[in-house]
Amino acid sequence: MEGGWKTKGRILRRREIMEAALELFSQKGFHGTTMAQVARRAGVGVGTIYQHFKSKEDLYLSPLEEMCQELLTSLRSLIQEEDHTRETLKKILQAKTAFVERHRSFFKLYLSEQLATLEAVRDRLGVRADHLYGQFFELYQDIVKRGIQRGELKPLPPPHLTRALMGILNSFFFDWLKGQIENLSQVQEMALEIFLEGAAL
Repeated sequence: MEGGWKTKGRILRRREIMEAALELFSQKGFHGTTMAQVARRAGVGVGTIYQHFKSKEDLYLSPLEEMCQELLTSLRSLIQEEDHTRETLKKILQAKTAFVERHRSFFKLYLSEQLATLEAVRDRLGVRADHLYGQFFELYQDIVKRGIQRGELKPLPPPHLTRALMGILNSFFFDWLKGQIENLSQVQEMALEIFLEGAAL
């Protein structure tokens, strides 16, 4: 019983540290935030943070990874073999849109850091960020492959079709985060139509 309470306490403390860090990163950015500031905001010592996170980069990426894993689990549960490719992609987009709208401030923070000219930071964060991208790429590529096999998509190389799909969707997603688009759900639907039907009359 005691061990269980200790485990729950450790999980809660880790969550509190991540929330404190997220607040500071949102306000000050990656470079403007120190581990000492996070410790003060979380009400713990700096040493306690290092019991949970190996570095500031680890603390910065951990919330993103947890959110993305939560989103991936949710999206995978929506995929049904009998669904048409169009319906599958619509369900995926609706779920993703709802998720990122709930966590908009964090995804906006992550995007701003990735687009900033902080090459050294991006180099260190890049491996883990690329791993996350790869998992989403595999999810979409599996949908594309099934669509090709069932004759619902053109028989083009699946990686190329997947890149085209994600490129179209992500361009609208990034513009929404930057405040250039108001209704993400509406433009995601339009982006999906462009991918499936093309823009030609």
